[in-house]
Amino acid sequence: MFRTKVIPRPSPTKIELSHAILAMGSCFAQHIGQKLQDHKFNVNINPFGTLFNPQSIFKLVDQAALNKHLEALEIVETQGVFHHFDLHSDLSNIDKDDLLINANYKLREVGTQLSTTSVIIYTFGTSLVYELKKNGEIVANCHKIPSDQFNRRFLEIDEIIQGFKVNYDLVKSMNRDARFILTVSPVRHQKESFEQNNVSKSILRISCEKIVEMFPNVEYFPAFEIMMDELRDYRFYAEDMLHPNSVAIDYIWQKFGDVYFSDQVREFLLKWDKVRKALNHRPFNNKTQQHQLFINKTISLLNEFKDLIDIQVELKLLNAQLR
Repeated sequence: MFRTKVIPRPSPTKIELSHAILAMGSCFAQHIGQKLQDHKFNVNINPFGTLFNPQSIFKLVDQAALNKHLEALEIVETQGVFHHFDLHSDLSNIDKDDLLINANYKLREVGTQLSTTSVIIYTFGTSLVYELKKNGEIVANCHKIPSDQFNRRFLEIDEIIQGFKVNYDLVKSMNRDARFILTVSPVRHQKESFEQNNVSKSILRISCEKIVEMFPNVEYFPAFEIMMDELRDYRFYAEDMLHPNSVAIDYIWQKFGDVYFSDQVREFLLKWDKVRKALNHRPFNNKTQQHQLFINKTISLLNEFKDLIDIQVELKLLNAQLR
């Protein structure tokens, strides 16, 4: 075998279909969150858009837990679009009021969910941060504001640990059963230079190691190690040669399942994948008798899950194809 294998140990505490999950951070949070959602888990994925540094993730979850609102003071306008320094540009808006209304609605939603969330997944992408010179605040996104308005630096390991401690204590005060899964994004930040990217990832990895040692109900999932050490060939990368491709994402998802899913959940996932393939089937002509029989068979298969998961969206999609 011409590769090394990363074999993470199975977690003693599993993720069940009934668990509420919050996934926030860099690309892995988005990818693994989407996989969870596709397989009918109850997951809220990056409600504030992709966030790269730990402090910006903690800040928003802290504000949600404390029922605090985002302020208009941190909104900037570029080329007729309003942005908030604590948010990804996915939430930017041509209307300043709509931006705040939408963002604060998401904050309230996350704040409400924290009391019942079983699993919180944080993916850290970088420890290189940009601080506003005017007030020293770390921003989640510079939104193409001129660089002379920011100071650029690495986070300190103790700074990340302290940020997590505040976040952990707040979440646990609302929900003592909540547990955390930390990951480091394997995506390399080329624009920062590969040398500084390696320093950045090292800070994140050491921080995660120390946090896991210090806090109960916190685990580390080695997405970074799987990509860097096991899937180190460029055939596992997208065209930019920086992001994992779909083959790599599927493989890491499989590893994630090996760690966190019970035998019963894995059995469900195998069956559900058959349903998903049927749902994604696109016939040449959906009016043929053959396809109508296929639709009815898929509906029958889908109904086998009605006591386990919500299948209303899928049933609606299939019933619309019946003639």
